[in-house]
Amino acid sequence: MKIKRQQYIVNRVAEDSNVTIELLAAELNVSEMTVRRDLKELESNEQIIRTSTSILLKDSFLNEVPFVKKQLVNIEEKRLIAKKAMQFIKPDETILLDAGTTTLEICKLLKNADFTVRIVTNDIKAAAELIDSQHEVIILGGTVQQNVGSMYGAQTIDMLNNIKVNVSFVGTQAMMIDEGIFAPTIEKAKVKRLMMKCGQTAYLVVDSSKLSHTAFSKICDLKDFTGIITDDHIGPNELDRIAEHTAVI
Repeated sequence: MKIKRQQYIVNRVAEDSNVTIELLAAELNVSEMTVRRDLKELESNEQIIRTSTSILLKDSFLNEVPFVKKQLVNIEEKRLIAKKAMQFIKPDETILLDAGTTTLEICKLLKNADFTVRIVTNDIKAAAELIDSQHEVIILGGTVQQNVGSMYGAQTIDMLNNIKVNVSFVGTQAMMIDEGIFAPTIEKAKVKRLMMKCGQTAYLVVDSSKLSHTAFSKICDLKDFTGIITDDHIGPNELDRIAEHTAVI
């Protein structure tokens, strides 16, 4: 009985990370204390992670993923996001592009744009993509993260503290609608937080696969962005909830 009940809880959490103890108890026809004991045991067995407002599957807690593994994942969704992002890039402005495979798709579109901008990035792959373009490209200093290609460290932080741009495009590896967006390390979270603050406007560029995942270090809340640019695979209920925090593009 307990095994079936706990499997039900795991399956239910996979469907909805915001499911409550009260609802689980009602659906299982058991006491809330029984559900709490099950959750504690599932957490001890490393099947779930409990946060202040959610219950997450263990594999929804994300670590850093190498670039070679990310570059072909959800590629069509990332291209759609890049096309949407282009409407917020104006001639002769300065933009900031976070490191990542989604922002790399923005670079590919900018490479063939019929106007010029100044581009600041912490991504050596983005800079390489634009090396033969007509744009001025500034790469942030710092240490290169192995297998990823992004810059981090004291020099990166120092440069970000001393620049302002028209638009920032920031990516994330994990997003919880009510809890915010997350990065796998404290250092990366700090860089992304500063990138967001550099822009007169700041957009979160994220595909739907990042939804309902968390990671080690919080970056900020969704409300801190001008808007979120995403693909067409987020359900209407989730979109409505996101829209309570920021504009959805």
